[in-house]
Amino acid sequence: MRKICKVTVNDEPYLANCGDLLLDWALLNGVELPHDCRAGICGACRVRLVEGKVFGGQEPGDDMIHACQARIVSDIAVVTEAVPEPIAVAGQVADVVRLAPDVIGVKIELPKPLRHLPGQFCKVEFRGFPPRSYSPSYPLDGHPNHRLLHSHIRRLPDGSVSSALGRDIQVGHRVKVTGPFGSAFLRRNHPGSTVLVASGTGFAPMWSIAVAAILERPQREMTFVVAARKLQSLYMHSALCRLALFPNVTIIPTVSEPQEDFPAIRGGLPTDHMPSLSPNDIVYTSGAPAMTESVGRIARAAGARCYSDPFLPTTTPAEQAKARWAAAR
Repeated sequence: MRKICKVTVNDEPYLANCGDLLLDWALLNGVELPHDCRAGICGACRVRLVEGKVFGGQEPGDDMIHACQARIVSDIAVVTEAVPEPIAVAGQVADVVRLAPDVIGVKIELPKPLRHLPGQFCKVEFRGFPPRSYSPSYPLDGHPNHRLLHSHIRRLPDGSVSSALGRDIQVGHRVKVTGPFGSAFLRRNHPGSTVLVASGTGFAPMWSIAVAAILERPQREMTFVVAARKLQSLYMHSALCRLALFPNVTIIPTVSEPQEDFPAIRGGLPTDHMPSLSPNDIVYTSGAPAMTESVGRIARAAGARCYSDPFLPTTTPAEQAKARWAAAR
């Protein structure tokens, strides 16, 4: 006979079989847990483990777990956070612009505003193309139009979607947007310092968080580390200059390539330039997985909370099969 464990979700007690995957158990028993990919990638099903232990789905020292990967091995208690319910809505491309040599800005017009929290992401499917996950961002210039979603997309030469932007995907192209998803959103009313670390187009969700955090409390202590491969990829410089006008904001731009023309732009890794952290701080990070993992380790070592949705390659089963076929040739 299988051992029975007590699972408490948001103070509501339930029973589960020891060894069950937390998300599978929740779906079978009508317990509401957010989810999307069910592969431990998207982060939509991350919940806070406040009591007990699980097997899998958790980084050492992190109390956030992936419900789709975590097996129940003891009595546990988890807490979910209130987030907008994901919906699907049809829209169209309103603008496609080049922000940097390798970054495209896309505006998607929707019939009504899509409720999302600063830092969350959506699944975007341009008609005739496979879906991709992009983060709605605050405009780099001007004020927001809540029916427009702004996305920053890195163009890859062999990208099924990104290489088509501006060519096959132009103004007027039909789009389906599903979301929001993700757990790396702004936690409001946090009294301590805020640290943001972004690499590449991971700037998009971090910029949304930065703006919302400053609008909430203009005197907020904030450090924003922004990393790019090359100088030309620092497409967000004008936005950062506006943010730097606030008295307690520190902007630290970094690039990987060696350069001596701009002393204010630092070299090395973004983690080399993070401030000293304390348990009162909160850290948000987005970008390359290796970078977000490093930021998370630094935050956990200091006892600070850290939220991240790393950017991972997105492929459909058909694309994966095509890649395997090509590799076997």
